[in-house]
Amino acid sequence: MRTILLHFTLLFTIVAIAQHERGTDIIISEHQKDDIYLAGENIDINAVVNGDMVLAGSKITIRDTIYQDLIVAGGEVIVKGYVADDIRAAGGKLTIDSEIGDDVIVAGGEVFITKNAVIHGNLINFSGDIQMNGEVMGTVKSYSGKLIINGTINKEAKLFGEEILINGEIKGTSKLAASSIIIGENAKFHKNVQYWSEDSTVDFKNSLIDATANFDETLMSDREEFSWKGFGIAALGFWLFYLFSAFLVIVLLNWAFGNFFSTAATYLDKTFLKSVGYGAIYLIGVPFLVLAFIVIIIGIPIGLFLGIFYVFSLLFGHLITALLIAHYLGKKADKQWNFWSLVILALGIASVIRLLTFIPFLGTLLSFVVIAIAYGLIIYTLLQKKAALMFEN
Repeated sequence: MRTILLHFTLLFTIVAIAQHERGTDIIISEHQKDDIYLAGENIDINAVVNGDMVLAGSKITIRDTIYQDLIVAGGEVIVKGYVADDIRAAGGKLTIDSEIGDDVIVAGGEVFITKNAVIHGNLINFSGDIQMNGEVMGTVKSYSGKLIINGTINKEAKLFGEEILINGEIKGTSKLAASSIIIGENAKFHKNVQYWSEDSTVDFKNSLIDATANFDETLMSDREEFSWKGFGIAALGFWLFYLFSAFLVIVLLNWAFGNFFSTAATYLDKTFLKSVGYGAIYLIGVPFLVLAFIVIIIGIPIGLFLGIFYVFSLLFGHLITALLIAHYLGKKADKQWNFWSLVILALGIASVIRLLTFIPFLGTLLSFVVIAIAYGLIIYTLLQKKAALMFEN
């Protein structure tokens, strides 16, 4: 856990000096000697990575060795290569089909640990469903909807969920708390078991090897406490995914329109209220314009295009605002900040804006205002450029 928090805290400084790549589909097929940070739709790692790897994407596949930590957020994550240190993962579906040198912390929808997997450290899981068919050399702590253990846990297990099915081997002490606990024919408990379930009677069959199983009412409260911890780690994982997605967009925006944003930032002081007005007209007026085009049959293609453009402008509005503010602060400080300094500062500003938008009602109002400022300033700058061109002609 300390590793993921460290990466989260230092993200704004380390991303500028690490290798990075951006794009829809990313394939790494050459040996990487340093830390790398990638964001894309589909990411395939087919080469050795000597440093840490931080990834965000829709589908991510690791096929070769990573000699440091793997920190990943994605829709689907498949780990087939050896990871020498820790894995920190958040996403929809995670599959581990390899050897992991240290701890694994996962938060997501579905987790599948194959029979080929060996985790040399601890497994900490917060997920909808998890099936563990491999071997964990350390402890397992898990909160999930449905949990199936077919593999081996060499130390203690603390398992909480809605439904727990044990058909594997646990060599340390066990704490089980779930609405339903089912013990399979192949289950083995080598040390004492404490359990809680809605039905206080659980049939442990012949699974207890020189051990006892005792009902413990206090485990119900432990189960609730553990679920809140799981929510916190899951939120952190998805926040990490947001950061890398925002980083990708800001890099592309600054690369394509950096000079324009720099020019627009010069007008912010003297046109603040006017920018809010222009922006409000854009945000309120465009939906009516889209509707008008759609009503006129011949204008449907234009209306649909304009509608899609409008939706994307709303999605990226706070990132554009953050980038404009970064350029503005650079000019106010009277410093020539480089490309990556502006990107990192904009990412920090975007993160603050995004956190503030979670505030009920006030967050919605703030989101409207910041997007209005951004697009109002862009409209004003375009009008000024048009006026200058007309004057020259």
